Amino acid sequence: MDYRVYRPRPLLRLRYGLEAAGLTGIGALCFYNSLWACFLFPLVLWRHGREQCRRMAERRRKELKLQFRDAVQGIAAALAAGYSAENALREAGKDLRLMYGADGDMVQELSAMERKLDANQTVEQVIWDFAGRSGLEEAETFAEIFAVGKRSGGDLIGIMGDTARSISDSVETERQILAALAARRYEQKIMNVIPFAMVLYLRVGCPGFLDPLYGNLPGICVMTACLGLYLGAWYLGERLLKIEV
Repeated sequence: MDYRVYRPRPLLRLRYGLEAAGLTGIGALCFYNSLWACFLFPLVLWRHGREQCRRMAERRRKELKLQFRDAVQGIAAALAAGYSAENALREAGKDLRLMYGADGDMVQELSAMERKLDANQTVEQVIWDFAGRSGLEEAETFAEIFAVGKRSGGDLIGIMGDTARSISDSVETERQILAALAARRYEQKIMNVIPFAMVLYLRVGCPGFLDPLYGNLPGICVMTACLGLYLGAWYLGERLLKIEV
């Protein structure tokens, strides 16, 4: 599984389609007051689906990072108990199965590693394969350091301990940032809704007030410019609140 790409299930695809249809309908009503604007639905569906898949992939990688940290800690504990690197992977899989169940992403990855080890692949190869598909910078760094440490006889227990601590620090920092930005994200969601709420209020409370902006070329140009400004502000707000750790 490539954790950098999220492929939604059919039911989730249907949900994204309904959401895109709702967004298209509201936009067509507020900015153009015309069913012709609904022909933008394929573009909205593509952009909305892409954004949702990106968010789901990011959420899945965050969960994988936590499980990877626990796996590294389990491998380090097994190495400290005298297991070889290959058997330490098997022991870590048993521990994670109790924590996350058989369906956990990292549990399944460790099971796949065990099968590859049984097929005579080296432990370095199976870790490199996972790191390349995980999309986690920590996993790629760990795979590189682990390979060098195993070949040179380095302190694998210390390497894994440092990796686990680094991931824990990253997760804690990310949580603090999210907590600090929680109010700003809530405000952004409200601001995203306000333009549509204002247009709908004017259409209901003052019938005919916006009629000069509908059904003619100058009005279409003005409303298209307004829509462009709204989308630009939405994108800028998303970028400002997106902080990589």
